[in-house]
Amino acid sequence: MPAPGAPGPRPQPVQQPPIPQMFVPERPETYAPADLIDWGLVIDAVGYLKNAVLRHWFLAIVVTALVSALSVGVSKIMPRKYHVETRMLTQRNFIISSLANPGRSIPVDADQPTRAAWEMIMKYDNLKSIVHEAKLVEYWDLMRSPVSKLKEKVTKKPPAPMEDKAKEEALVAMLEQAMIVGVEGGSGTVTIGVDWGDPQLALNIVEAAQKNFLDMRQAAEMGAVSEAITILEHQVVDDAEAVRKAIADLDATVKRIELKRRKEEEKAGKKGTPTASGGFINTDHLLAQMRFMIQTKRRAIGDVEEFRARRLTELRNQLSEQRVIYSPQHPVITDLEQRISALQEDSPQLVGLRSELNELINEYMRNGGNPAELESGISTAGLPTGSLGGSATSDNPEVSVAADKVRMLVMRHQEKMRRLDQAKTELEISKASMKHRFSVLAPPTFPEKPSKPKVQLIIAAGVVGGVALGIFAAVALDIIRRRILEKWQVERLLKLPVLAELERR
Repeated sequence: MPAPGAPGPRPQPVQQPPIPQMFVPERPETYAPADLIDWGLVIDAVGYLKNAVLRHWFLAIVVTALVSALSVGVSKIMPRKYHVETRMLTQRNFIISSLANPGRSIPVDADQPTRAAWEMIMKYDNLKSIVHEAKLVEYWDLMRSPVSKLKEKVTKKPPAPMEDKAKEEALVAMLEQAMIVGVEGGSGTVTIGVDWGDPQLALNIVEAAQKNFLDMRQAAEMGAVSEAITILEHQVVDDAEAVRKAIADLDATVKRIELKRRKEEEKAGKKGTPTASGGFINTDHLLAQMRFMIQTKRRAIGDVEEFRARRLTELRNQLSEQRVIYSPQHPVITDLEQRISALQEDSPQLVGLRSELNELINEYMRNGGNPAELESGISTAGLPTGSLGGSATSDNPEVSVAADKVRMLVMRHQEKMRRLDQAKTELEISKASMKHRFSVLAPPTFPEKPSKPKVQLIIAAGVVGGVALGIFAAVALDIIRRRILEKWQVERLLKLPVLAELERR
């Protein structure tokens, strides 16, 4: 016992039992929480895959080889597709379209060369025309797939025959799926392409589609002008006939009035008395009538010459303006020079009027007319209507109305001739400008190799897929056998520690 007053032994602290940890990593060496990423399990799984392949290497190799061989076979029997395309550049023609009619306003959308390009190429009639031009029906057998040919060899049975009409409809449906048409309104480019089973037929299809598009665009642009020219030509012929009829009516009216006046003078006993007023002082009413007809012809000739002179002035001004913009060899300059040269020559209408005038003058001289009176009485083409044909005819209302009608019809005929000339000019300029508006950027070329299928890509995908299926087959075999082959399977599945490992020899 300790001495009295000596300090006793210190009380020992009561040791508490250790508190169990709430979280124990399954593999402490990974230093990662098991509920986030179990890197140990990942490592074990990768090792299991590797060991499975090593255990069943022959199976993995066989599966990989079979899948790779299958991909090679598929790439061989898949139908080939050859891609051919062409690109065209389109341009507007604001300047060229305004040359024929400078005063006409042209809407922006009216001269969009790429408008409705897709519809024009893909419409049924155009596809049918491409089928005929590319001779697709004749080469129907060349478009059969390798599978169809293999089936025929195996079964020894050819396919059922088809009529040409059925082949044509089938080819049109195939073209609708195979044709590729791209339109870029901003840059004005049109792309036409096709994916077809034969390289030569693919080239023929694109060439036919390109030709048809240019022809349809030219027909669309010039069809309206051509139809307007046809209408104007009919109207010019009708107006010329109306002018001839009006002149004949005027001649008949003058004759009727002269005959009526003679009868009145005979009744009144005044036959042969000279008149004191009128444009032509002559007692021979036949000569007065002929002088009136000569003056009418001269007026018509003067109007035609005045119109030709005005048109020549306009064309020469346009030529001076365009020479500043274009070179002398440009089609616009050449066309204007040709039109000026053609306009300087006498037109058939003017030649006919002059011939008729000469015949009237000769007849007037044969009937005893005085040339001095003819020249003095009708020296100009702009005399007023009231001074024509003597007092008996010029003052008559019927003659005045008939003369006004002739003048109105002649003016209308000249206006139609002017519009017809402008329409023909615009048509010729449009034809000459087609090669400037539509140019081929990339012409169609013969394809050297197919665009589809991608053989190298298919084989590579087959090899990768074969390797993956080989690994899967090896792992699946171990899983199906339900054997424990790895140490981690005992620790994780059975929750038992592994004391030792023995290798089988």
